[in-house]
Amino acid sequence: MQHLLKTKAFRIAAIAVLLIGLYALAGFVLAPKLLRNALLEDIPKLMKLTPTIGEVRINPFSLHLEIKDFSLADAGGEKLVGFERFFVEFELSSLWHRAYTLGTIDLTAPFVNAIIAKDGRLNLLQLSPQSPPPRSPAPAPKKAEPMPAVRIGQFAVSRGWLSFDDRSRPSDFAARIEPINFELHDFTTGSEGGRFTFSGASKRGERIEWRGHVSVQPIESDGDIQIDGLLANTIWAYLKDQLNFLVNSGKIDLNATYKFALKDTVDLQVNVSKVALSDLAVRPRDSDTDWIAVPELDVGNASLDLSKREAHVDSLSIAGLKVIAWLEPDGSLNLLKLAAPPAPAQAAASPAAPASAPPAVAATPAARPSRPWQFDLREFALRDANLSMEDRGTQPAVRVLLAPFSLKVDGASLDLAKPVKVSLDTKINDKGSLTAAGTVVPQPASADLSLKLADIQLSAIQPYIGRYTSMTLLTGALGGDAKVHFGPQKPVLQFAGNISVDHLHTVDNALHADFVNWERLDVQGIKFQHDPDRLDIEQVAAHKAYARVIVEPDDSINVKRVLAGPGATVTAPNGSGAPVTATAPPAPVKAARNSRKAAPVPAAAAPAAAPAAVMPMSIKKIALLAGRADFADLSVTPNFATGIQNLEGTVLGLSSKPASRAKVDIKGSVDQFAPVSISGEVNVLSAALYTDLALSFRNIELSTFNPYSGKFAGYNISKGKLTTELHYKVDGRKLDAQHHIIVDQLEFGEKTASKDAVSLPVKLAVALLKDKDGVIDLSLPVTGSLDDPKFRLGPIIWKVFINILEKAVTAPFALLGSLFGGGPDLQFVDFQPGSSDLEPAAVDKAQSVAKALTARPQLKIEIPIAVVKEIDSPHLADLKLQAQIQEVLGASPARKKTAPGTPDFAQMDPAAQLDILTRVYARNVGAEPKFPDTVASLKSKPEIVAAKVDYLNGALRERITISESDLTALGEKRAMNLQDALLTGTPIDPARVFLVANDKAKNQNGAVRLELSLR
Repeated sequence: MQHLLKTKAFRIAAIAVLLIGLYALAGFVLAPKLLRNALLEDIPKLMKLTPTIGEVRINPFSLHLEIKDFSLADAGGEKLVGFERFFVEFELSSLWHRAYTLGTIDLTAPFVNAIIAKDGRLNLLQLSPQSPPPRSPAPAPKKAEPMPAVRIGQFAVSRGWLSFDDRSRPSDFAARIEPINFELHDFTTGSEGGRFTFSGASKRGERIEWRGHVSVQPIESDGDIQIDGLLANTIWAYLKDQLNFLVNSGKIDLNATYKFALKDTVDLQVNVSKVALSDLAVRPRDSDTDWIAVPELDVGNASLDLSKREAHVDSLSIAGLKVIAWLEPDGSLNLLKLAAPPAPAQAAASPAAPASAPPAVAATPAARPSRPWQFDLREFALRDANLSMEDRGTQPAVRVLLAPFSLKVDGASLDLAKPVKVSLDTKINDKGSLTAAGTVVPQPASADLSLKLADIQLSAIQPYIGRYTSMTLLTGALGGDAKVHFGPQKPVLQFAGNISVDHLHTVDNALHADFVNWERLDVQGIKFQHDPDRLDIEQVAAHKAYARVIVEPDDSINVKRVLAGPGATVTAPNGSGAPVTATAPPAPVKAARNSRKAAPVPAAAAPAAAPAAVMPMSIKKIALLAGRADFADLSVTPNFATGIQNLEGTVLGLSSKPASRAKVDIKGSVDQFAPVSISGEVNVLSAALYTDLALSFRNIELSTFNPYSGKFAGYNISKGKLTTELHYKVDGRKLDAQHHIIVDQLEFGEKTASKDAVSLPVKLAVALLKDKDGVIDLSLPVTGSLDDPKFRLGPIIWKVFINILEKAVTAPFALLGSLFGGGPDLQFVDFQPGSSDLEPAAVDKAQSVAKALTARPQLKIEIPIAVVKEIDSPHLADLKLQAQIQEVLGASPARKKTAPGTPDFAQMDPAAQLDILTRVYARNVGAEPKFPDTVASLKSKPEIVAAKVDYLNGALRERITISESDLTALGEKRAMNLQDALLTGTPIDPARVFLVANDKAKNQNGAVRLELSLR
């Protein structure tokens, strides 16, 4: 029995050993071969890939599986995936756990070789099993079954690598991540999931660390990701064919945590504690200079909630940003070149890669409206930036450097109606500074900002000034502070603040001389608003302001030429006094303006524009402090120049209100010793202009006006002073100008050869206008309308002055008669024919002329020695006859018997007259008279006596001869009588009275009229 038991035990043991041996043989030998053969045969059928398998080991007792040197290669022999060793440890606890329980899974040196071919196909798609054609209709889809339970104690991947090669791009891209390590602990397919770690690195030092928890029922994961040293060049290298710039440096670090769940929708929450970008540099492909450099960019505490569609960033800061930007001559910005697509590359023709039609896109139903994204950035900070900007559209280019530039923005979000706080602080071109702070609302656009400017050098904008003007701005510093409001509600724009410009210095390019300068200009209390428009200014103060005003050779003003821009031609005096011509090249903008002007516009296309409303404006005070102005006139030769110095004063209350009146009170001096004053009221800001100004210039040396005197008067001035009192009144665009001019001790010097001189005896006119003290006192009134295009004040004043001179020299005695009495015919003195005696009227005129000569000591008078023979000769004959009659009367016996005195011949009776005339006739002829027969035929004695008297009168006159000497003596006597009347009892120097033999005498209604002359 015992033997039987031993035999039975032996058999059982032998069977057991046999079974174990068979199990061991099947496990250790047959199973690896079957598995190997199955892999080698089935994989090509399913995937059309060629597998390579090294050693396959199975330990049936420990339930271990190990596969070495496995790989899958495509038809070209290129390996797609593989590994060096795969080890799996099955556990018997699967029986009681009712789950596939794996103790350990080790995957050593796995690799994935991903390649995108030139035709865009991904080689890894070959790993998808090819389904055999269905032999029968496909069964209805089954209800989703739960995933089988799996438990994994540890799943480890070590020394893995991933290679990616994109050959579909114009330039190939290849990258490799190695080593890749992964660990998964205590994983189940239930809700517990498992913990995992993942790490990867590139040969360039880039690393990724991924740790967390993952589950598959439900699909959830949470953990943290850390990326260290990701090179911006790696990202750029993959995208470079779509980018027009180079990125050769830059490193990205990231720390983040996440939560992911896939249920009915994707639920993803990400919290980024850190994103750091360092040493990024961007440049265009064709440049060796970095256009953008970002030394440091940090993002702190960012979060993303996909289900809530919310994103938040606590802070985004950029430090040390450097940007090089410029505008090209065509107006384009260089930085836009970085965003432009690159020039298309010539793709190599590939016959093996036929063109494929783009995949059809299935029409999808319209997406249901989803909740809009919400994003906010609590703080954005740009610190110590360096922004270099140029405008290369000017010559030379305008350069502006903003460094250090700092900008801070608080509260930015996708809610465009939410206010955003903004603050900015920067230096401008090393000296100037700009600060701004306030709030901005993106939509509707509005802003409330405080601005402050200091020491901004205006010379930087000279290229712009040179483009549109003919002046050079050498120095000038802009400063100020302001509060600015912009918004949709009216007024749309509001500006309140102060502006100042220090040490402005501009130069006229053509003359190479100062144009407009000042030490400081302060504009204080500015209040401006737009829509509706309004401007109010508390005070404008100019300290040591200077201006140069020049009348050009063509009579234009230099201000117009300078502001008209390049291309203007001007004749300017050089150092030797000879004129030089300077012409600047025309600006493109001026040529364009001229081209537009050349094109005629049809009358129908240009309707009359409605008059623009005047913007309400007011300036409470304008103050001039130690101002100065230089005036030069190049239209006369030699050139005229003078200066107004020490300009001080105020203009108070300027306003655009029609009824407003600004008070003007300005004082200065011409050439230091000639005071100037301007006072009165003006309204120059209103459409209805009003001016009531009094201007006074005193003690001005006239010798400085020689260029004008030589040109227009024909004489240089050797001596004299000028005082003017001008009064201008403009009301309703009607001008009433009063010019009171006083010239003291004017004396002319040498005569000039000016072709523009007036054709008048200027010296005589001056002598007529001068009083006894050497003073000329004139009033020149001018009236007219400012709307008259032909109305020009300067030429009108000159015309009025010339009219006065013409009246003075053409009617000098009328002038003297109006001043000293005697009437407009003061130069005419009447005598009875044949007489030299002054009548009472002539005496009165002589006295008036004497007064005029006394008051005008420079005048000299000419008295004509002249007769009118036609009426003087008969009267001289009568006088001679009367003399003969008186002589006979004096010698007659009757005369001796009567009382002393000669009887009046005219009172004698006809018989006595006949007796006297008979004796005169006998003395002259030597015989008695013989009367004609007509006398004897008369019947009555009285008739006969009267006829004889008439006959003898006529016969005696016919025998009397008046010689030239008689007439000359008469003329001389008349002149001498006038001379005596002028000089007797007067202070007139006899040397000023000339007796001149001329023909200035005429028959004036039976009287002899002599005409006096002045010189």
